[in-house]
Amino acid sequence: MCGIMGYYSFGNTLPDKNKLEKMFTLLETRGRDASGFAFIDPITNKLKVTKAPIPSSKLVHTPEWISLSLPKILIAHTRMKTQGDPKNNMNNHPIFNKDGMAIVHNGMIHNDNEIFSKKIKRDAEVDSEAILAILSQKHKDAIQKLFDKIHGIFAVAVIDQSDPGKLLLIKKDNPIDIYYNSKDDILYFASEREIMQRALNLRSTYKRGFGIGEEDYHFYEMSNNHALTINKNGIESYKKYTPRNSYGFGYGCGINNYLDDAILMECPYCFGSTYYNWTKLNNKCQHCGQFINEEDIYV
Repeated sequence: MCGIMGYYSFGNTLPDKNKLEKMFTLLETRGRDASGFAFIDPITNKLKVTKAPIPSSKLVHTPEWISLSLPKILIAHTRMKTQGDPKNNMNNHPIFNKDGMAIVHNGMIHNDNEIFSKKIKRDAEVDSEAILAILSQKHKDAIQKLFDKIHGIFAVAVIDQSDPGKLLLIKKDNPIDIYYNSKDDILYFASEREIMQRALNLRSTYKRGFGIGEEDYHFYEMSNNHALTINKNGIESYKKYTPRNSYGFGYGCGINNYLDDAILMECPYCFGSTYYNWTKLNNKCQHCGQFINEEDIYV
């Protein structure tokens, strides 16, 4: 389990940095092994990435964060290690390439070794590299290629210095929650709604006993298997994609056979979406690797 978050400021108002810092710090409940953030520098138009094998509560006390003047768009990540040692900072997020594309990813990729070949080299060990590798290729529809090629679960945020006014969010089986502040004209996103609520100090409001929302903040939950593209005018596209339908979650069988005897459930340890197969003696969460018992389904 990892955490992703970020924002897009459409107008002249930028987020309250103290509130954003609180959001980043709260996000470490989803991973404390490493943390980082990225943005496109408005002066140089170049990608800037800061990351380290420390929790976000420590990263916000570094000179890089303290001196940061908030940009129009920012993405951030807190990591719980699965594949790839955090001591090698190449394994930590945001992951980026030489062309200035950066991603933050929450999830688990099962076929990352399949993606890399003699033509496509990997820089580190982390499975998330496979997502960056596919999105970096010059496909007519790189997002559909991602859904076609990747075996696994992902929630991804992408920025690219070649298109600095754009933010891309992609969801497959892992959450991306969104708040839009209509007064300040800022979109926020994170892996958990509650983290944004606490950081932004949101309160439900009522009139005549009816709930009328959270003042100027409006909540949206991204639908599964969708990609949301945001530009300076707002939503550029919100499109549904069809994922690849034949992978085995490490069990050595096709998904159609696997799902005949499986149900989608929430892991009681990391709260990620995972499958429990009734015919298997041992079931593990695809995110954190903890063993799942039948009684966990009903918790």
